[in-house]
Amino acid sequence: MKMLVLTALISIVTLGSSFAGNPNDPTNDKSNATTLKEAAAFHRHNIAVLHNQYGLAETRIKTSRGNHAELNREHKFFVDLYQQDIDSGIRVEQSKKAIAEINARYTKLRAERDAYEAKEIAKLQKHLEIAVKKEEEKFIKAQKALSKTASTTR
Repeated sequence: MKMLVLTALISIVTLGSSFAGNPNDPTNDKSNATTLKEAAAFHRHNIAVLHNQYGLAETRIKTSRGNHAELNREHKFFVDLYQQDIDSGIRVEQSKKAIAEINARYTKLRAERDAYEAKEIAKLQKHLEIAVKKEEEKFIKAQKALSKTASTTR
């Protein structure tokens, strides 16, 4: 995110300095067009970066501590322990009852994990939506300025 802010600042400085020259200079129009094309490409790139960051953050949420893979491993481990007792004929009824309790507990834990992931991903999607909308607005503004500059240079 720091890189995105730094790149935006550099782009703004570049864009601002390009307009600071003499407005009647014909080379300035070409420079403005080039700068606006670069600004449009910059915003297009930022949108791609935002989507990439979203994908990484979503993966981080899904693989964070307590994820489904961990829950499944724990569940299998505990059930297998009691299943060994059942297979050996030791405490069969108690082991069946324990397995049922484990199944119920892990069903609840998976549901809680699903809810947590859904909540975090929804927040992430909202942040992405806001950031992409801002970048799109800047992109559209740069495109309009480019089209105005292009029409005046012809």
